[in-house]
Amino acid sequence: MRALFAVSHRVSQALAALCCAILAFVTCAIIYDVTIRNIGMQPPNWTVSVTEYALLYVAMLGAPYMVRHKGHILVEALIQNVPERVHKVIAMFAYLSCVALCLLLAWYGGKQTWESIAFKDMDYRAFDMPRWLLDITLPIGFTFSAIEFMRYVMGLDSLYNVAAQDKDAF
Repeated sequence: MRALFAVSHRVSQALAALCCAILAFVTCAIIYDVTIRNIGMQPPNWTVSVTEYALLYVAMLGAPYMVRHKGHILVEALIQNVPERVHKVIAMFAYLSCVALCLLLAWYGGKQTWESIAFKDMDYRAFDMPRWLLDITLPIGFTFSAIEFMRYVMGLDSLYNVAAQDKDAF
């Protein structure tokens, strides 16, 4: 399992780097679009579509990194006020629920991707794009998120060992 977690960690870091590059590109594209529009020229018609696609890519491909580094929203009010034994039970329930939900969504995302490939679905906007290029982010993101949540199930880490104030600056 540790080898799987190590691979997942490297993949999540690579996906996070890709997300950074995507966000940098989108930022430049939006600046270009606004600048061109403000000087009275016709802006490119692809900026909105690319930005929408980028949001899906960044959300799904960045999710495993966020799970690994505890960068997502976590409600700690209940956990803080219960005995340690109950705390562990609640935490394990949360971890197992997250693994199950991620695997379920990865399966449905994989099914959707496969159907998009089989039916040659296209997404028609400013430019034509095969639908599977959007759908593929779902099984990738959710599968690696499930693996990262499994680290918590195995007891290798805990979502709850960092104070909320420490995560505010993440």
